[in-house]
Amino acid sequence: MQNVRLPTLVGTTALALLIGATTPVVADEITIKRDNYGTPHIFADDRYGLFFGYGYSIAQDRLYQLEITRRSTQGKVAEVLGSDYLDFDIGIRKHYDPASIHAQLESLPDEQHDILQGYADGINRWLEAIEANPETLMPKQFIDAGFEPSPWSSFDVAMIFIGTMVNRFGDYNTELENQQIFMNLVEMHGEEKGQALFDLLLTFYDPAAPTTIPHGDWDPQLRDGAFSLDDKTSKSITFFQAPENETYLAASGGTLQLPNLYERPFSNLLILGSDRSDSAESILINGPQFGFYQPAYTYSVGLHGAGYNAVGNSPFGYPMIMFGHNDSITWGSTWGAADNVDLFRLELDPSEPERYLVGDDYHDLDSRVETINVRDQKSHELTVYRSHHGAVVDYRPDEGVAYAKARGWEGHEMATLMAWHNITNANNHAEWLEEASKSAINVNLYYADKEGNIAYVMGGRYPQRAPGHDGRLPAPGYGNYDWPGFMPFETNPQVINPSTGYIANWNQRAAEGMPNPDMWWYAWHEADRVQTLFDSIEEQESFSGQEAWELMMEASFIDPSARFFIPRLVEAVEAADAPELLDAIKLLATWDHREIDQTGDGYYDSPAVPLYRAWLMHLIEQIYSNILPEAHNAWFLNTGHLEPGGSSPGSTNISVAAKVLYHALQGESDTIGFDIFGGKDPKVLMRNALTESVESLKEEQGDEMSAWRTAVTHTTFSHLNFLRVPQAGEEEAIQIHHAMNRGTENNMTIFSNGQVSGYEVAAPGQSGFIAPDGNASPHYQDQLNLFETLDNKRMWLTPDDIKSNTSHSETIEY
Repeated sequence: MQNVRLPTLVGTTALALLIGATTPVVADEITIKRDNYGTPHIFADDRYGLFFGYGYSIAQDRLYQLEITRRSTQGKVAEVLGSDYLDFDIGIRKHYDPASIHAQLESLPDEQHDILQGYADGINRWLEAIEANPETLMPKQFIDAGFEPSPWSSFDVAMIFIGTMVNRFGDYNTELENQQIFMNLVEMHGEEKGQALFDLLLTFYDPAAPTTIPHGDWDPQLRDGAFSLDDKTSKSITFFQAPENETYLAASGGTLQLPNLYERPFSNLLILGSDRSDSAESILINGPQFGFYQPAYTYSVGLHGAGYNAVGNSPFGYPMIMFGHNDSITWGSTWGAADNVDLFRLELDPSEPERYLVGDDYHDLDSRVETINVRDQKSHELTVYRSHHGAVVDYRPDEGVAYAKARGWEGHEMATLMAWHNITNANNHAEWLEEASKSAINVNLYYADKEGNIAYVMGGRYPQRAPGHDGRLPAPGYGNYDWPGFMPFETNPQVINPSTGYIANWNQRAAEGMPNPDMWWYAWHEADRVQTLFDSIEEQESFSGQEAWELMMEASFIDPSARFFIPRLVEAVEAADAPELLDAIKLLATWDHREIDQTGDGYYDSPAVPLYRAWLMHLIEQIYSNILPEAHNAWFLNTGHLEPGGSSPGSTNISVAAKVLYHALQGESDTIGFDIFGGKDPKVLMRNALTESVESLKEEQGDEMSAWRTAVTHTTFSHLNFLRVPQAGEEEAIQIHHAMNRGTENNMTIFSNGQVSGYEVAAPGQSGFIAPDGNASPHYQDQLNLFETLDNKRMWLTPDDIKSNTSHSETIEY
């Protein structure tokens, strides 16, 4: 074991940052002990020192990734990567208000600001070390990109969390795209039929959709007053017609509404209480899905001292442990998807378009001028506007219209960050719930403890909506539809020790009474991939930790929609005299719905995979191509399956078209006034689609059904970050053989007999560092094999375990 004592360095970078700053009280030294996978365990006597060590450690491992993400979330990429990123920076800057974040930072108590400042100063300490020895310590990516790292501030640290969590998972909204769908459907089908089809494609509420909280464990009437189902605004407001050359792609509803982004994250979770666990008080397994990246999206750490004793991982750059455990509790999260963001349509003053109508008068838009620096070119001046609703994200003075975004969490970004941070030190359910109540974004939060208690709450700050406000569409911005208030936290769905003895989530509805999200590409319906988890859990009375882990890993290979459609297809074929389809239906009926390649030949083993996928696609095309405007075919005509032979950017789900189709197959489409089958027998349509699929596959792959195959989809750990900005060299992207419908990382905590054990896998590895000579850290991809083999590694919490598994120790003196 190595022991290194780093001398105190006072470089120009740190001095430039600290001029004028208040010097916090600090410990004399920090000790960092790294385990065999490079996870740093930080030991310090106060908060500032503890997070100084955290920032210092992550800078050693992830400095270039941190730098690019800092610039991505603040709209400062063009400054170092050039004019190709100017439009990107413009889009980012329209969506957030730096002055608000600074004001929230200034209002933090000293002990909370010390966390952020300590983290920033720790990064800056490592910058000093690089400055003193760039020949060996400067990450190669900076050299290749032709710029150098710059000092960090507490604002920068806060913006990593705000930009990659709040502005990412809390800001989904497709109301402008929904508006285009509605207008085109009305034009194609008339007002009544168009509205009915819109209500089917963007269902407001499906009572059959599965819930995280079991029926009867939560009172849905607590949500009364949050929304109204009647008097839709779509019947009463004037729409903005997008220009013909303005294309809305499937991705346009993604992160920060920037173009050409298509998210495929969304996480899963399983918690077992003592009644469902073998020899354990509780078991929590979380698979948060952020996408697959090189370096890894998450970073592992242990925090010890100053009142902390916890271990786990977090999206890189967060001054917290987001997925982990301490001595008493464990916690996790998944995306909640509930709607707390709305667009408001502003009517601009024709003579002074920087004013907008409120009531009978025009009010001034607030504005600020942003200067965007562009590498090797002159800077760009951008005027950013705000209405009383929030940021103006679409400003069209020539057409007299603008759209402003109201966000239930705005102004509470720092409170959310600190709430998630403080969960690390909670010791029981009451303390955890108190912190969870301060989280303003729509993320599900989970809990288990050493006493066997398990719990869930749908986090977030949710508006009440005025009568007639249809949250799926932009609302008039003249005042009548402004949010009248917010729902109390007590009305957020939540449960402790549910009647089932377990909690399972794969981003489904939280509880009865919660309406669907407002994204056209994401909806809660009866056909939901979480049923894969529910079925597997209900098949077994109780689980060991290993069995629970295997259950979640096995779910990674299950086709999420086959269980819903194949039984109905079998019924349709059996109802007809169709001997030419019997072999095909037998093939599907005996399939276990697994998509695996055990032979390693690059093709899924079962011939049912290509047959089922072809059938579902043919059926969707038969039905929707006749009822959708051509402009929206590309939006809906898909099954949700990954591209054969391609690469998976994240997880998979059942497409909206498939979910709506299943809903209609239950005979329920007539209840909302639109028959998507056009008066035809759906069983005939299903048989026709199967006939087409058999014929096309025979033509492509021959008459022998047992030989049919589909090329495996791979998993690629991309060199681009989630905003498609390069965070590593293009040659650093890693592809592995098999796509898996699982978390970016997976972690498990087991409380048993008064002891806690933690496990995780966070591929490719802990470090993204490549030295100037091209040599990578030994922890650059040392978790890749664990990921591919569905394995995990231990996380260490106790002093003895940490000591026994320390491979490198470093002490930093002030």
